[in-house]
Amino acid sequence: MSNEEQRAELASIAASLRAHLELSFDAGTTGIPRGPRNKKPAVTAPVPAAPPPSSVEPPLSPASISSPFGPETAKPVSIAPETVPVPVSESAVATIRSLPMLEEQVKGCTRCELAKTRTNTVFSRGNPKAHLVFVGEAPGADEDEQGLPFVGKAGQLLDKMIAAMGLDAEKDVYVCNIIKCRPPGNRRPTAEETNSCIPYLHDQLANVSPKVIVAMGNTSVQTLLDTKLGITRLRGQWKLYRGKTLLMPTYHPSYLLRESPIQKLAKQEAWEDLQKVMKELGLPAPAKGAPPPGYRPPPEAAPESTATPSLAFPPSTKKP
Repeated sequence: MSNEEQRAELASIAASLRAHLELSFDAGTTGIPRGPRNKKPAVTAPVPAAPPPSSVEPPLSPASISSPFGPETAKPVSIAPETVPVPVSESAVATIRSLPMLEEQVKGCTRCELAKTRTNTVFSRGNPKAHLVFVGEAPGADEDEQGLPFVGKAGQLLDKMIAAMGLDAEKDVYVCNIIKCRPPGNRRPTAEETNSCIPYLHDQLANVSPKVIVAMGNTSVQTLLDTKLGITRLRGQWKLYRGKTLLMPTYHPSYLLRESPIQKLAKQEAWEDLQKVMKELGLPAPAKGAPPPGYRPPPEAAPESTATPSLAFPPSTKKP
């Protein structure tokens, strides 16, 4: 193994360790338990000498004592402690539902009020065997109409971001949401709606078993990490989903489309987050200072500019 490969492996281990420690810190852990120190062997007390024989008559032999059970049915006495059966929780014996089963259950789900207002449930798109999963918040109007996640304007930008990583949105990644039904008016999902729907997503991710999850936006990040910290505090930092899967928090594509004084900075930061994911997955990194694949500078930008790309991608060429 070359020095460069060793450094890359150490960097990956350090990133995973940092994510684990940050997750423990967010959960309120203040220290790491230490194993017991070596103790000195216990000193055995001397056994007292037997008392001198007395003049009383010797006890009767076992053969002369009649047992109420008879010699053949005498029950031995156990000195082992009584074994108390331990109840097993339902979660310990629950099996993970397959993706086809989950999708059928989602279609018929009536766990919350969103079932009354939806047009279609929105389960997923992409490759269920992919190493990379993108998780958003909830379907919008276009997704509710078509029954697929991220097919509107935010989805078009997401596809361009994925293409900039050198990946195919249908073959190389898996895309889904925290919520499977559209909240009216594209409002933020309530806690009740999230709690009703999140078991479906946990089973989805268990089936796909990705190497990396990209959580986009506040709802996705806070739900998957079980935290109240906002996206601006967490983005760009490696975290762990359920203590084992690397998770990268970043901005939601709809936020990147919103006109604001910090829109350019937000796009730059989102691209930096995706480059960290590319490095973790071993994907070829773009040349230092060069724009990502598929990026075209805006007309007013100088062609020789080497500024960090702002994800101002060209119009999508995806067939309808």
